[in-house]
Amino acid sequence: MMKLYGSLASPYVARVLLVARYKKLDLPLEMPAGGIKSAAYLAMNPFGKMPTLEHGDRYVIESEVICEYLDELYPENSVLPGDALARAHARLVSRVVDLYVGPESSALFSHLNPATRNAAVVEATKVKLAGSLRILDGLMAQGPWAAGAFSLADCTLIPRVVALQRTIVPVLGVPDPASSGPNLAAWWRQVMADPMTAAFVPEFAAAVDAFVARLRGG
Repeated sequence: MMKLYGSLASPYVARVLLVARYKKLDLPLEMPAGGIKSAAYLAMNPFGKMPTLEHGDRYVIESEVICEYLDELYPENSVLPGDALARAHARLVSRVVDLYVGPESSALFSHLNPATRNAAVVEATKVKLAGSLRILDGLMAQGPWAAGAFSLADCTLIPRVVALQRTIVPVLGVPDPASSGPNLAAWWRQVMADPMTAAFVPEFAAAVDAFVARLRGG
């Protein structure tokens, strides 16, 4: 029996859930009792971050590691398909999102409140994010998905794009990443045309909206 701990509003949790859904796995999701900084949860994940996968009496942490673990356990509908080069491409796109787009997005997220916003930092970070998105656009495969076939790259990129659309894009005037280049735009059309991913987008968007509302005390 497996269980995933975390909140759907987290892009890292969402990445794992997308992998599970693509594989048609029943993977229950719940927040840990007492929160992610409780002693019980820290015994599972000493970093106190989400997600954590519980599998029997063992725990797997770090979302990308969890995704690859699920892929090895359930190789049907692999999220690392194709030959070694194709798999490297999928991992590369996922890594670019995690190491560049993600941190730059998080840095901007911390300035959503106008009362504590540093305009100079925001503008400098917006330039960095735009540059990372340009590079990402150039790394995208020529469709239909980020690395050709549906892969880990899409599971990483979809939640990040939606999170940006629901937070930073409307508040800070960052261009929509789904239209930041021709390859990203074509990829986003595929996301919204595919039944599984098209259904996931509004579900995740609603979770992000609810999280932001709680931060604002709404």
